[in-house]
Amino acid sequence: MKRLYILYDSQCELCRRCRLWLGRQPAFVPLAFIPFQTPEAECRFPGLKNLHPEKEIVVISDAGAVWQGGAAWVMCLWALREYREWSLRLAHPALLSLARRLCEVVSANRFTISHWLKGATTHEDLRCKLEMFAVPRCEQGSYCKAR
Repeated sequence: MKRLYILYDSQCELCRRCRLWLGRQPAFVPLAFIPFQTPEAECRFPGLKNLHPEKEIVVISDAGAVWQGGAAWVMCLWALREYREWSLRLAHPALLSLARRLCEVVSANRFTISHWLKGATTHEDLRCKLEMFAVPRCEQGSYCKAR
């Protein structure tokens, strides 16, 4: 495998930020990012729409292997120098279902998450926005049960 193509939603703030983060990481396998909305994506990968890339991330290797959702995220991590070990752990059958479920939850809520991210240009901005949604902690430091 010489390259991974990551098909992402260029209209989603979360997807754009993930794309930037992935692109900044040192990689064993080069990553090529293609917005799934572009004519290039459908031309390069006929039948892409059948995979419903608008619902969750799609990764395609230069050899034609296709991953989607949690498995696609595991492949992205596998390509990165600093995260390959994590990818191997997450690829284990005991944890792959966790990766898949986490990806499903994030994908289902990505527009809400994107709304939180808009306008947050620094980590401090983002921290302030997310503090509004923090779960209160009890005096002992554990999370309080919902009242």
